[in-house]
Amino acid sequence: MSGDLRASAGATSMQSLQSDRRNDESVEPNDADARVRDPYDSEPRVKEMTTRRETQLSPDRPFKPAQLARIDEALTLASRETGLLFSLYVGDLGQSSRATADAMFATLAARHPAPVLVAISPGQRRLEIVTGGESARRIPNRSAALAALAMRGSFANGDLTGGIVTGLRQLADGAGRG
Repeated sequence: MSGDLRASAGATSMQSLQSDRRNDESVEPNDADARVRDPYDSEPRVKEMTTRRETQLSPDRPFKPAQLARIDEALTLASRETGLLFSLYVGDLGQSSRATADAMFATLAARHPAPVLVAISPGQRRLEIVTGGESARRIPNRSAALAALAMRGSFANGDLTGGIVTGLRQLADGAGRG
């Protein structure tokens, strides 16, 4: 499952994000900022030193570091505010997306009494929100359906990160403070 992103509240590896930043940075001249005047030349020459960041998106890294930071913050805040364990899975969900999501949820439920799983398969155009136990009592189906609707709207506009963040916020609002 190399195309998967699994994050739990606060579990995004900041070390890997920082190492990606170090590897992606290079300095090269550009012609927009720093003006240098040559006393023998009537035209000012322009030099710019910029930091170039070319983050290559690939199937095994579908998000840029800034997007991962937004998602991680949304997961952390949702979990902290509600006391529920919010988890996110982005990747292939197989033939039976609901059965796959339920199996992932069972793993979470073994570790925490009140998990919430948001499972997204962009390639299959599938979204599953799974709750159970305490989280099912605190997040009514209507709240989950509204969050799913908002997420799908963002996904349709090509904003996967925004849809995830919006959905997590709506689910946390539906659950209330823990």
